Amino acid sequence: MRRVFIFVLLPLVLLSSCTKSEATTEGFTVVAADFPSYDAARAILGGTGNLEMLLPPGTESHSYDPTPRDMVHIAECDLVIYTGGPSDEWVRTILSSLDNPPSSFALTDQVELLYEEHREGMEEEEEHHHSEHEIDEHVWTSPANEIEIIRNLTALMASIDVQNAEIYENNAEKYINRIQNLDQAFRSIVSNSERNTLIFASRFPLLYFIREYGLEYYAAFPGCAEESEPSARTVAFLIDKAEELEVPCILTIEMSSPMIANVIAEEVGCEVRVFNTLHNVSATDFLSGKDYVDLMEENIDVLKEALN
Repeated sequence: MRRVFIFVLLPLVLLSSCTKSEATTEGFTVVAADFPSYDAARAILGGTGNLEMLLPPGTESHSYDPTPRDMVHIAECDLVIYTGGPSDEWVRTILSSLDNPPSSFALTDQVELLYEEHREGMEEEEEHHHSEHEIDEHVWTSPANEIEIIRNLTALMASIDVQNAEIYENNAEKYINRIQNLDQAFRSIVSNSERNTLIFASRFPLLYFIREYGLEYYAAFPGCAEESEPSARTVAFLIDKAEELEVPCILTIEMSSPMIANVIAEEVGCEVRVFNTLHNVSATDFLSGKDYVDLMEENIDVLKEALN
């Protein structure tokens, strides 16, 4: 359905691209497809430039379809930033249709990629029986990756908007320092913990985080699954693993139904905790200005509890 929708609207994009030089927007304009892209650009831009996020806060990114307005804004901006994975393939489609596309930056082009895994006990997706051959797009969940993304994006922005290059570089270094402190906090927790395994009763878009800190996991679904109710077999497996490992809490991700996590936690006799993955944010968090570091810092206490 998404591909049909895109190609029906492509003539609108092509029409808008012909008048790109006539755009009345002043300054360096940046369009971000989703929150991770938006956050990186916001940190670098600081108080300069014009920035827009296309994915509305609280929206499920994996099922998002672009609007005609989104397409026009991509055609008219100076720089478009996007994840580069399966959930925003539509951005590449729009860019490839333009005679004079803007500069672009894909997060997945900046770091070494991992592939989705189908772990023991994980629910098999009907449409994707070999999800391990699909890239895991959630590269930002590793703070080390996020630092590399910020550095590379800063270099690109500085090359496009030269007059503000020094501002961008200074803003980026301040943000990178905050991310480095976050990284040290996670490393300290892991190195001083009794356990090294997490159990997620939801999708698992945290493979880069797990690999960065040498952790293990069990989960109901892979990272880009269109989450639905897991089978009784998967629930039973997670209950057995939680009891075997005597985990102090069952984890779920933001904007995910806590129903299965609550069932498992009640059976095991432990608590449910939310682990932020930042694929998108709630409207409340977005309007309050919470950034990558703010939201990942909320995971510090959750990780400490889950591993001890």
